[in-house]
Parts: sequence; C-alpha cells; structure tokens
Amino acid sequence: MISSGSEIRMDYLKLLLDLYYPLHFFALFRAHELYNVEPFIDVLSPPILDLGCGDGLIANLLFGISLDYGIDLSKTAIKQAKTNGFYKTVFYGDAHTIPLEDNSLGGVFSNCVLEHISDMPDLIREVARVLRSGHYFVATCLSPFYYTLNPAFGFFDKPLLGWFRKSMITQENKLHNHVSVFDIDEYRQMFESHGMVLEKHKYYATKSVTTICSKWDTFSKYLIPFPVGLRHAGFLVYYLKVRYRLFVQKDNVLQRWYNGLYQICYDRNEDNNKGVGQILVARKL
Repeated sequence: MISSGSEIRMDYLKLLLDLYYPLHFFALFRAHELYNVEPFIDVLSPPILDLGCGDGLIANLLFGISLDYGIDLSKTAIKQAKTNGFYKTVFYGDAHTIPLEDNSLGGVFSNCVLEHISDMPDLIREVARVLRSGHYFVATCLSPFYYTLNPAFGFFDKPLLGWFRKSMITQENKLHNHVSVFDIDEYRQMFESHGMVLEKHKYYATKSVTTICSKWDTFSKYLIPFPVGLRHAGFLVYYLKVRYRLFVQKDNVLQRWYNGLYQICYDRNEDNNKGVGQILVARKL
C-alpha cells in the first residue's frame, strides 16, 4: 500500500520499465529507490556534485535539472553524460580525489555507488573536504541486510549448506564489485571521524521488493553452474522470450508489470528497520 501522505512527484516506475525493458526487476528497484530518496534531497543546495554519476539519467530524473558537477570512473558513462547535457561540468576520475576546491560545494549526492568504492574513510574525508560547513551529503547504498533479506542467500543459510551460501555471496560481490557494505553504526563512526554527523538514516527495498528482484535476478544467475562466472541476465527463459518478442507485444508486457508492481514500488515503509538499501544524510559540522 502506498504510504499515507506520500505524493508521487514523478512516475519513475513507468519511465524505467520502458527504459530498462525487459529487466523489470531492475526498473522496480531503481524506481523504488528514487521514490524513497526524494524527501531527503531538499537539503542539498547548489553547487551540487553527483558522485559516481554514471550517464546522469538517475540524477536527472530525481532532480529534474542539470546538476553542477558529475564525476565517474567510466569513460563511456562520462561521454554519455556529456552528450545528454545532464551536468554543467563532468569529471573523469577517482572520487577519492575530487578536482574541486576546499569548501566549494553546497551538496554532494551519490546513488548506489558507495558499495563499489574501496577505502570508505578516505572517500568520506574527501567529501567533507569539498563540502561547505553546515551542508549535506545524501547517499543511497547497500546495507548488510542485502545478505540476509535476499531469499536466494537465505535459502542456503543452513548448517550443511553454509559453505555454498558463502560461495554465492563471494561470487555476487565479485560480479557487482561490492567492496564496501557497512551498517549504520559503521557509517556513523566514519562520518564523525571526519567532521560530519549522520543526521538521518532510512532503509528501503524491504522484503517484498527484494523477493521480486531475487526471483528474477539472483536465482537465475546460478542457473549457470560453477566454475563459470555469474551473469547478470535476469530470469533467463522469460527474459529471452520477452527480449525477442516470441509471444507478446512489449506494450502489453509493460502494462502488466506496471499494474503488478505499482503498489510495491511506491511504498516508503516509514516504520521499517530493515532493508536491502539504506539512505544516509550526513551534515558537515
């Protein structure tokens, strides 16, 4: 059920189902993520840096304007971001060495990037360096509940199958380059160590969202046996049928998915204390 009093500013689900077709599970996760982080971005003031900006699509949907700066390590993504015109200035480089002056930014935003960055304390130190005093860093990232709420991992959380679960998680982290997954207390300590305070924290992507994503994504990656590396393909048979239109038209598929996922997507789970994703809102002192 849609959270009481929660206005939908933009129908992310409808847009992303079409853009990411036929990866409906990926569209669901991203749309749910954007809907949940919306209420937290108002604390950001220009100039704003999108840290790990990619092609800029997500930030453009969320903010609805061209942000001042973007930085990313992918040359392909940077090229696309420049072509799209989603940022006034785009930097190619490492987020540990942001090419901006001290105390020059009114806000830093990052969407699902932190888990891919090593040496988190050093990254937070760099964010604190470029932020002005009293201004904010807003980020979405994976939480450790990713490994407990995901039914694919939970299914094998048994005494005799623990070794296989551990192997699955190792392969999953390798596939997606998950190198930094911290809990709220660890983030709070890292922020405090670098002159920042974690003012707000929220979980999103609870069991209902995670179950759908796991059904179509995580389990399917293990249809290909070890030692073959995992593949991020979605539920293989259905994916291929939809991708190559072997049985229905795209519009019919999109409408069915939209109708079925709408209520799950637009839920902010205000009282939830667990989630695959987490939102961090930290202020520089």
